[in-house]
Amino acid sequence: MKFGLDALKNYLSTTTDNVIVLADKHTLEHCYFKLGVRLPNFIVPYGEGYKNINSCEYIWKHLAELKATRNTVLLCLGGGVLCDMGAFAATLYQRGMRFILCPTSLLAMVDASVGGKNGVNFLGFKNYIGTFNRPEEIFICENFLETLPEKEKINGYIEMLKHGLIADREHYDKVKMFLLSSVKEIKQDLIAKSIAIKQQHVEQDFKDLGIRKRLNFGHTIGHAIESWSLAISEENQELSHGVAVALGIICECHISKTILGLSDNDFNEIVIVLQGIVKGLNHPLPQFKDLRPYLLRDKKNDGEGINFSLLPEIGKCTENHLVDEDVILEAVYYLHRI
Repeated sequence: MKFGLDALKNYLSTTTDNVIVLADKHTLEHCYFKLGVRLPNFIVPYGEGYKNINSCEYIWKHLAELKATRNTVLLCLGGGVLCDMGAFAATLYQRGMRFILCPTSLLAMVDASVGGKNGVNFLGFKNYIGTFNRPEEIFICENFLETLPEKEKINGYIEMLKHGLIADREHYDKVKMFLLSSVKEIKQDLIAKSIAIKQQHVEQDFKDLGIRKRLNFGHTIGHAIESWSLAISEENQELSHGVAVALGIICECHISKTILGLSDNDFNEIVIVLQGIVKGLNHPLPQFKDLRPYLLRDKKNDGEGINFSLLPEIGKCTENHLVDEDVILEAVYYLHRI
């Protein structure tokens, strides 16, 4: 992983004859020109609703038309959806072409670009089809955050807060104060720390069989909320990933309180930090019956029940907790009472 636009430009200066840029309409307009070179490129539609096999077929068709080979480098220039989907498409094209990731959103920088997971949604379920495959390189360029709307940055802030919740109370405290303050200039050291926390989990458990599952905290219910929202909403009106995960964190903290004895002080503090996101929603909240089909089909389940990673306290997380449905129902009900 390399930081800074200059590092990306240096890389491209040695490979410009063999690079194709995958972008969306926003990153083509606001980020592509900052690369400093003209490269073959094409765009995919923007949004979670397009993260599917049909979009991959579209990518493969354009790669074939541009005569891409296994040795061609696909530069994925975009947010989490584009990085996930582009990496998946590259992994399967001609049984595997080279690819690099250049995340342009804060969420993609601290999450989607790190860890080697890539894939698409299928039958309404999040990331149901995918692979584990690391990119050739990742470039973190803060310059690309300059034009990012504040509501998009919220997605990244929530993921960074989660990193602190599961692994580092000091990092949680710093992100918490950042979220609660009026100053919204994200510091590189906070970004780097979040990336480091995720990398530590990935390096110990690349295939997501043990400790890496802790990164799913907030995501079991969060992904169910996101999938439900996508199913009921008009195009690009669904809840964002970060907001869905924030709601998932509140619910899973409630479950942690019931199952692991997360203290009232820790629980109430986390809710206070995140409740502004809930109160600011212009979107309905789901009932448990809405989420149940997605929870039962969550890919982390092993057939014995709904699997969660939970918090015994802020800064610590444990994985593989099978939780009864009545406990989950109460947590979702609590979300409506905030």
